[in-house]
Amino acid sequence: MLAAGGIAPEETRMATKYILEDVSLIDNNFSADSRDKNGLRVVSFEKRRSIKLHLAIDHIVQIEVVKDATDVDRSIVTMTSGLRYITERGAQELCTAIERAGAV
Repeated sequence: MLAAGGIAPEETRMATKYILEDVSLIDNNFSADSRDKNGLRVVSFEKRRSIKLHLAIDHIVQIEVVKDATDVDRSIVTMTSGLRYITERGAQELCTAIERAGAV
């Protein structure tokens, strides 16, 4: 039941916090991955092929710092299920969003 203003009462709120991300599903295990001269993994993120996905913060196992071919910061998020996603945001920006979501 919603309280005044369309806000759910405290007892009905979900315990798990989520962040909304534009992601690309990783379809291989980087068997032939490439790295830049600094050793960072280079990934491919195409906005037109991405999906918006709510990621449960409690299920994020690892966030890897990576770059795309145009030298833009991205991140690879590994979930407890083993699924891995390339995010539109870089790792630092993603970690900031997680901190903000956890503080709510």
